[in-house]
Amino acid sequence: MFKKALVFSAMASISSFSAAEQGTFSYNFIGAGYQQAEILDEDFSGFGFYGSAEINESFFILGEYSSIESDDQFDIGAGPDDIDATEFSLGIGFHTPISDTVDFVSTLEYAKAEVESSGISADGNGYLLSAGVRAMLNDAVEIGGAVSHADIEDSSDTGVGIYGRYYTTDSVSLGLGFSTADDADSFSFDLRLDL
Repeated sequence: MFKKALVFSAMASISSFSAAEQGTFSYNFIGAGYQQAEILDEDFSGFGFYGSAEINESFFILGEYSSIESDDQFDIGAGPDDIDATEFSLGIGFHTPISDTVDFVSTLEYAKAEVESSGISADGNGYLLSAGVRAMLNDAVEIGGAVSHADIEDSSDTGVGIYGRYYTTDSVSLGLGFSTADDADSFSFDLRLDL
């Protein structure tokens, strides 16, 4: 049961990186980030990579890969070991301006996650749906937030995520994000390059 809940929570925390899409500017970017998460009252940390490519004026594709590891070791019957969770997602997004500085953004992604410890693994797949807004406060600062819903195997959860992004140049930015759902809270820091 613990592993099944961990798979679900790991997938629900995906929004830490992917909430940082850029609306009225480039949808062509790649990024990498560091993530700290508390999942089922256990601490995890790891890294992730993500990207997006514009299809046309309103639609884009996006993808992400992340890997996190427990800060502590656990004994699930085969000796003490870390818990490792990997997750990948691929999907499509839609964006439209609400005003000159605010965009509505929605995404639908297929996601797959695997949790492993002491040679025992569990995996799950499903979909992630999110809807939110992003806003440019000025030429260098972007903020945003989204509500997300994850439906994984026979479980579902709804969460929220917020982020801030500072543009050091027109094509390079640094982001901070936070997301929360029933069994998972996640903080992220990332570096993104707009192509």
